Amino acid sequence: MTIRMIAVDMDGTFLNHESCYDHARFLKAYGQMKEKGITFVVASGNPLRQLKGNFPEVADELTYIAENGAYIVDGTQQLFLDALDADNVQAIIACLKAHPDVMCWACTKDQSYALNSMSQEYFEMFLPYFPGVKRIEDFSLITDPILKFALYLPEKNVVERMADFASVTDDQVHVVDSGHYCVDLIPAHINKGEGMRFLMERLHLSQDEVMAFGDAGNDVEMLKSVTYGYVMANAKADMREQFAYQAPSNDDQGVMQIIEAYLADGTILNFKE
Repeated sequence: MTIRMIAVDMDGTFLNHESCYDHARFLKAYGQMKEKGITFVVASGNPLRQLKGNFPEVADELTYIAENGAYIVDGTQQLFLDALDADNVQAIIACLKAHPDVMCWACTKDQSYALNSMSQEYFEMFLPYFPGVKRIEDFSLITDPILKFALYLPEKNVVERMADFASVTDDQVHVVDSGHYCVDLIPAHINKGEGMRFLMERLHLSQDEVMAFGDAGNDVEMLKSVTYGYVMANAKADMREQFAYQAPSNDDQGVMQIIEAYLADGTILNFKE
């Protein structure tokens, strides 16, 4: 089967533990993908600005499923945008006020916000993920549609906290584990898998013509939406057990190993034991 689209999650998947990748190695493979007519998709829970910053040489050539599927862009063209409705935004804001220890960022299409009350330590710690973030006194002052609330929950009761935020919106919001103690609150019908289906329909692709790579809970729908859904070797055991295809770890540049093998002679590698 000919592969015509490849989608990659970023943190824990395409990027190593230092949030880096081999640019020269990728650009060589990307040139080959372009020659073969393969669309390269960056699929992440992160904002578009942050994702484009990872690919300075070709940022406006790639396709992006940003904000876990709430914002889809092809190069510089917006293809899809969805936001949390006003009632759910207010319910989430109220819940955040009841949990003042939860670190939170609110993301619109073009801007991310953190509260003035956030410590400078956390504000600076997450700057790489929210470039250009602005401080604001209250999230209710944001006038543009909010696509996502991103939470940092470095405690043991992550599951209970996730349930709290789901309950206040009557399960109208998708509360998704994006890995590393981070949780995203997005519209209930939004996920990376829906983003993939949107692109596959637009490009007239079948599941057999697509590869996808991921490592965390917010990648599950995406990996299940395609035939060649690769879970990373560094993913948690319960993630690895769900999928038939496995790639070497992010620190071993597992995504690039799989892509390069396919580009070389059409081989579909699988490191599942």
